[in-house]
Amino acid sequence: MVSVSKLLNNGLLLAGQSVFQDVATPQQASVQQYNIVNSLGGSAPYIQRNGYGISTDIPAGCEIAQIQLYSRHGERYPSKSNGKSLEAIYAKFENYKGTFKGDLAFLNDYTYFVTDKNNYEKETSPKNSEGTYAGTTNALRHGAAFRAKYGSLYKENSTLPVFSSNSGRCYQTSRYFARGFLGDDFKEGKTVKFNIISEDADVGANSLTPRSACSKNKERSSSTAKKYNTTYLNAITERLVKPNPGLNLTTSDVNNLFSWCAYEINVRGSSPFCDLFTNEEFIKYSYGNDLSNYYSNGAGNNYTRIIGSVILNSSLELLKDTKNSNQVWLSFAHDTDLEIFHSALGLLEPAEDLPTSYIPFPNPYVHSSIVPQGARIYTEKLQCGNDAYVRYIINDAVVPIPKCATGPGFSCKLDDFENFVKERIGDVDFVKQCGVNSTYPSELTFYWDYKNVTYNAPLGDF
Repeated sequence: MVSVSKLLNNGLLLAGQSVFQDVATPQQASVQQYNIVNSLGGSAPYIQRNGYGISTDIPAGCEIAQIQLYSRHGERYPSKSNGKSLEAIYAKFENYKGTFKGDLAFLNDYTYFVTDKNNYEKETSPKNSEGTYAGTTNALRHGAAFRAKYGSLYKENSTLPVFSSNSGRCYQTSRYFARGFLGDDFKEGKTVKFNIISEDADVGANSLTPRSACSKNKERSSSTAKKYNTTYLNAITERLVKPNPGLNLTTSDVNNLFSWCAYEINVRGSSPFCDLFTNEEFIKYSYGNDLSNYYSNGAGNNYTRIIGSVILNSSLELLKDTKNSNQVWLSFAHDTDLEIFHSALGLLEPAEDLPTSYIPFPNPYVHSSIVPQGARIYTEKLQCGNDAYVRYIINDAVVPIPKCATGPGFSCKLDDFENFVKERIGDVDFVKQCGVNSTYPSELTFYWDYKNVTYNAPLGDF
């Protein structure tokens, strides 16, 4: 196993110091491929996407005309359901009568990383966590960096609209982001207006989370992902239990230890559970996670393109709207919602469905690179001379639009982008194909009517 927790200052590496031995300086080593966060399925801290080397700066000869942000909440604690699973495992550790030996020896003086159960579902912050990956801090820094890059679009003393689902952690992320963006000028109700959009099904298409209204999506089956070979978990279980006879650890428990590793990093900055697995085991676990998400929230589910069309169509309409005085659009939701949006957009869609019988190299769909904690999608509208262009920056990497990247900075002319969107989702009827209740709103309107309609859904821990 690789002692990951001892290598945190080297970037959470899944590799030893040998990676540096055959190069003149550490700067020559390509270590990003070994970052453990890549293998933890989006549960661990934010990580930038490995892009194509395209500068994210505004291209020469262009000005930024509009910016849209669609962001996931920041680093968080486990969900309540995941927390119950981890607590059940911890109870087995606490009730073990012997002295832990082998790889589990650290458990002899270990304490569970969630000291307050009220923190389940919550975003990590300097108040409730002790590590370096506080979700609120990352959101604050993100907002400040966003202002530095796109601040020319913000009109001083105007009211900045911010849109968030009514998930407590999504809303908290939006607040810290806005504080970072506005700095000392942050004055709720004056310089910023938070529009809290319900995640309930009865808001229909007028939602940042339209999946809730798609009743037919619940009929889908994730049986395909279950075909993946998980026998590697047997070897891990045997390795951990053999030195500790009588420990009732199952393969399901072992599978959950990977997420334990991820969430403890969010809270404490490191985790001894990360040291339990080999490089190969992390890769196998990661691909299983990729499969599960691809066939649930990605293009492997026939309904995701339909659901994602709601936000994508609205995004296109905003890009075409030149009369609106606001040109900074900030929206905050969950990883599932961003992944569904990607399914409609198609920039990260594999050419073929992911195989379950083997791991493809390169893997065309790495979930952690699509929606890590704090994931972000920037939709840039560039004005270059008399022409408008569209460009996407996904997790800090420019991702060109397929067959439409001949504009400045590998952007796509707005008219061509509109055609691209029509090809992707022009045949979609969200209300009809999803079986949306006829009494629910059939279109997204909050980007246009927020000044006259109050969006203040009650916050919840979800």
